[in-house]
Amino acid sequence: MQRLPVIGQSFTHSAVEAVLQAGFEATGTAIAMERWEKRPHKLADAFEQLRKPEFAGALIAAPHKERAATMVHALSPDAKSSGAVNLIVRDGSRLRGHNTDVDGVRAGLASILPKVQGRWPRQAVVLGAGGGARAVVTVLVTSGFLHIAVFNRHLHRAEAVVAHLGRSARHVELRAMPWHETILEAELGRAKLVVNASGIGVEEDSSPLPAGLLPGDVYLLDLVLNHASTPLMREAAERGATVANGQGSFLASSAATFRLLTGTDAPADVLRAALATELGLPEEGAAVVGD
Repeated sequence: MQRLPVIGQSFTHSAVEAVLQAGFEATGTAIAMERWEKRPHKLADAFEQLRKPEFAGALIAAPHKERAATMVHALSPDAKSSGAVNLIVRDGSRLRGHNTDVDGVRAGLASILPKVQGRWPRQAVVLGAGGGARAVVTVLVTSGFLHIAVFNRHLHRAEAVVAHLGRSARHVELRAMPWHETILEAELGRAKLVVNASGIGVEEDSSPLPAGLLPGDVYLLDLVLNHASTPLMREAAERGATVANGQGSFLASSAATFRLLTGTDAPADVLRAALATELGLPEEGAAVVGD
């Protein structure tokens, strides 16, 4: 039995554990998950432990995703591009960092945007600047978006995302923006895609945007996991937008994580049922697209 710590703090802790553990049990995979609450100055010691044969790797949650990318021996292309790691896989005594959040975002966008990627819009607004937002911007940059505005209540965090991603995206107008209503309104007015990666909306009836600010006829991916429909999604749908919640993205990310840890495809139905149970939803509601 190998150990798989979850390092960090996140609302999705229990969902990650429930979904992956269900997959491990269904496939007879000998991996047991456990929680490690480590302060940043303890990360180096924790990572040193992960090199031991008893560990399969680790899942990395906020606030450690960006720092983890600087502390492993190698990075996957998605982890390197985003500058964030949410999964570490042990390879002998070496640690390789991955970012399966990127897989989740790709799946989420593919569920709402036109089937032909060449018809995808070219302007986007991203709300948030954490590890999830880095995954979003990574996908947008590599999918042909030409104008991306990243908003965060702490501007320096948005600037850090832009500074990192901008190195390989010189063809993209990638800007960090202060979270002011007039600036939001201006950028939303020309964006065709809005992605909420801010975490605002986890609390019921909360929304990252004031009512009436979101234009109609846009695509909205709200990465909130625990609600099938958020206030932001409902307002967008009423205005004619195409919307998706974060459950499909979470399942796609979890499937990619399972595959990297085990070398086999995840049992999709098992993962979906486990997430529905964890969230208290009917099984078919665990990957709702739209409202």
